[in-house]
Amino acid sequence: MFKKIAFTALCTSALLLAESGVGININDEDLEIEGIIDSRNLAVLQTSSTIFQADLNFLNINSDRKLFGAGFGATNKLEGVEGVELTFGAKYVWAEMGDESVNALPLMAKIHYDFPPLRFNIPPVSLEAKALYAPTALSLGDSEKYSEFRLSADIEMIENVKIYAGYRNIHAGYKDMENDLFDNSFYGGLKITY
Repeated sequence: MFKKIAFTALCTSALLLAESGVGININDEDLEIEGIIDSRNLAVLQTSSTIFQADLNFLNINSDRKLFGAGFGATNKLEGVEGVELTFGAKYVWAEMGDESVNALPLMAKIHYDFPPLRFNIPPVSLEAKALYAPTALSLGDSEKYSEFRLSADIEMIENVKIYAGYRNIHAGYKDMENDLFDNSFYGGLKITY
């Protein structure tokens, strides 16, 4: 059931979110597909300097651990610092580990930095850090907590095509679970933006 829901959501997000971007990242054991849409591409929502973002992701680890997330956030430029954007929001997360599942609604904070144009025609480079946290109060059912930290860097080698590398650390706590480490790994991938 989980596979059907996740696959349907990913196919839908790839079609709907393709206007802003889709990405895939991998390592030896993990496969993640992600999509994002922001209001910069939707003229109807451009009524203020705040940019609204919606994102979806699906992470499959060795076929025994899966994570599906859908979130919404508001983004704006940090006053006085060129190239820095801050995003705050929330995300629904459903993580499956064997027979157990964790459901949570973590709060999200993200900082994105676009380096200024570099000399010698070096392609655009950016860094991004993202943190999500849900204490017991924001964890649903028998879930106890959820936390996620990501750090990534990308470079736009071809117009609208970025390659990126990053690190993710995800903890998903469930009642009576001894080890809550869901994933702790480096990854690399490709992102297409529109």
